[in-house]
Parts: sequence; structure tokens; C-alpha cells
Amino acid sequence: MGLMDSIGHALMDNDKLHFAPEPRCSPEERWLVALSAPLSAYNGNFVNAVETGHTQEMLREGVAGMWGVQDRKSFEETARWITQEGHRQKYLGTWRSLVKLDTAHQAAPLLLRAVASVVFPGLFMLKLRGELDYEAFASQTGKSVADIAELMGSYNDWMGELRQPLGVQPAEITDLVAWDAVRLVSLSRWAVELGYIERGEFAGFASGLAGPVRTAYGNWAKLSAAYVAAGLIWNYSEARQEALVRTNAMLVSDPRSPYKSVPFH
Repeated sequence: MGLMDSIGHALMDNDKLHFAPEPRCSPEERWLVALSAPLSAYNGNFVNAVETGHTQEMLREGVAGMWGVQDRKSFEETARWITQEGHRQKYLGTWRSLVKLDTAHQAAPLLLRAVASVVFPGLFMLKLRGELDYEAFASQTGKSVADIAELMGSYNDWMGELRQPLGVQPAEITDLVAWDAVRLVSLSRWAVELGYIERGEFAGFASGLAGPVRTAYGNWAKLSAAYVAAGLIWNYSEARQEALVRTNAMLVSDPRSPYKSVPFH
């Protein structure tokens, strides 16, 4: 997902948002940089500039290790794959099932939900397991059945975090293009810094999914919520859940956040 996944959560400097002191961005670049903010905040990168604030050595190692990108050719191939395919369709079926489960949970009487969560924590999971095919989800997403079971088992916790602190109802998210769009812009930023593409080419590559993003979401918070959802389907862990929710909550609430200064539409 991010450069720092290859280095480790302990080394991430993502307890606060980071800002370039003198960002140089055109209006189009500002919007694209804001689009990449969910991953920038997670990695501890600048959230207001094409430049990341990390060393070239760290960027080169991370981009090669996470993406297999080492030059212009491999960057163009990867950018093309994200734009044309990515993960968004592979993950959508699993997401829709999670929303279905969450909707059923929310529709249950409050007292029943409270009792079930304490006395029968697997109540809704058992119901879901009987109705839905974990093996099919594993095949669609490329994850193991155990990974899918862990993701489904934790749904109530992180679905609640989409509502608060992100302020988004899970059922409002019907498209996961945010996941691919954020990564496309981020990879394009890294390619500029590493000299794989020119700065003047940045917007051309980075904007490959800008149209679908504007169509899919009504605001930055919904973009963040969709990114978090897909990020947890991609690779669920409690540590990643904590970091994704916390960093995206900062983007939603911090008055200096690009979400506050750059209009979504």
C-alpha cells in the first residue's frame, strides 16, 4: 500500500500531518496532491506538495520493493495497470458483502446488538458465513480464506470508525476507485522525485482516475473512507486499521489539511 509498509509501522512518522514550507503547485497539481493525501499522511509524506519530504534513498528502496518500479518503463507499465485495472473491481464484491452485513447489524434493535456483541460476538459472523462464500471472496481478492475471515470478523469495529471519526456511512461508499487513484497519484509523485518522469508530466500520469473519483464521491471524507475500506481488504491487521483510521481522521479534522483548502468539486 505505502512505502513504509516495507519498512515497518514503528518507523512511520505519521502522528501528525507534514507540510512543505513553500509548496509549488498549480491548481491542478494541488487537487491531485490532495487526492494522494490518504497515503501521504499514512507514510508521513508532505500532504501539500508534489515533493514528499523523504530522502531519495528511502523512496527508491520503497518504490522498487513495493511496486517493482525502477525506471521510466516500469513506472509507465505500473501506472497503466493501476489506471486500467488496479484492485477496485476485485475488491468490490467483498465490500458489498461487508456493507450488507453492516446494514443488517445496524437494523437490529440496539439492545439485541449490545447483547449479541457481548454474549454472542460471532452471531452475525455465523449468519454471514452461512450465506456468503469465503472461498469465492478469497479467489476474487487474491487473499486467503483466513485473511477474509479475519477481515469479516473485525468488520463491526472498523465500520464504526468509518462513521466516527470519518463521518461517513459505509453504505454511501459504492465504489473503491479511491484506492487505485490515491496510489496512482502517489506513485507519480515518487516517479518525479526519482527522475523517472519530468515534473511537467506529473499531472498527465497522476490524473488518470480523476474523473471516476469525482463521479464516485461527494467529498474528501468519502474518498478517505473508501480508501480505508479498500486498504483493509488489501491487507487487514489491527495495526493497519489503527494507522489508516487515525491518519485519515487527521485529514478530515485538521484545519491545515488540504481537505479544508482544496475544493473536491
